Amino acid sequence: MSSATGLQPAVGSVPVLRVIAHELRQPLSTIEAIAYYLSLVLPREEDGKIHEQLDRLQQLVEQSNWILSNSLLLTEPMACSPEPVDLSELITQTLIARPFSINPPLGVNFDDGLPFIHADPALARALVENVFTLFRQHSSAAHPVSWRMRAHGGGVLLEMSTTTPDILSEAALGPGAALALESARRIVAAHGGSLQFEVNPVSGIWMRVGLL
Repeated sequence: MSSATGLQPAVGSVPVLRVIAHELRQPLSTIEAIAYYLSLVLPREEDGKIHEQLDRLQQLVEQSNWILSNSLLLTEPMACSPEPVDLSELITQTLIARPFSINPPLGVNFDDGLPFIHADPALARALVENVFTLFRQHSSAAHPVSWRMRAHGGGVLLEMSTTTPDILSEAALGPGAALALESARRIVAAHGGSLQFEVNPVSGIWMRVGLL
């Protein structure tokens, strides 16, 4: 018999964290929609403070969903079903699908004629969304996110960077970063790839992902 809330059957068959994530995403989605609506209808004042706070609210919703997604990736078995994937196309589609209001300045430089990689499409998309969110939190008009991809060893090398200074270590990257890096490493490892990540207080943050 179902409980009054409808949660009891779900908890019995689905990890509790997945139920919690599902329940939290509904109010988070509503908050994001309200912030976006207000950003459209409220006049833009001279100092832009109200719209800055609305943008910040949308970014916090994004960060919360990001933390939930990475928590699930790290706590549940990772089913990997590789197939040929055009990574440059997948990245382009993923970035285009993001809300414009929370997209930072972005530079993209992909070589022509890149080979397909063998990857699970859902996990590849999760990886792209994951690292994009990590980098966008430390970008600005003065320090945009840069993406570069080139062929290498029968596969591809994807490099992401931003020149934001004064980040002293991974621990200084803020809430959710440690989960994001660990889940990214787990996805790449499941595909037999490589991942390097560096933090430099002068040059900013840099990641290189190699996939075949």
